[in-house]
Amino acid sequence: MKNVEDLKAYFEKIFFQKASRFEFLEIDDGHSLVKLSPKEEDLRPGDTVSGPVMFEIADCAFYAAVLFKDPDPMSVTVNCSMNFFRRPNVSDLFASATILKFGQKLVVGEVTIYSGSLENSVAQAMMTYARPVKK
Repeated sequence: MKNVEDLKAYFEKIFFQKASRFEFLEIDDGHSLVKLSPKEEDLRPGDTVSGPVMFEIADCAFYAAVLFKDPDPMSVTVNCSMNFFRRPNVSDLFASATILKFGQKLVVGEVTIYSGSLENSVAQAMMTYARPVKK
């Protein structure tokens, strides 16, 4: 996936049931930026976006960054550690993913989640993906 259009087409084909949730804003070597506009079913009591939705956008953004470096779709999430800094507003979420290490077997990186704008960070995820073994 070398550009936003390729990434969008891939998600529409493979993840057709979820692809419309995400807007891919940027993709380049080791980085992606993804936007999600929360719907009513994404909210939890307290008028805020639920934690599972924040995991969903973090995982999507990191997967996009991994696909840029290796288009094999079989890379999978093996670990995610999330820190929630503050309650997000009910507004657009942005996830900025950065690959820190791209190894033969594992990919490690971080995703910062923002609410409303790229100045208001609300959570951070440390992600690890396993890459498929090449035979």
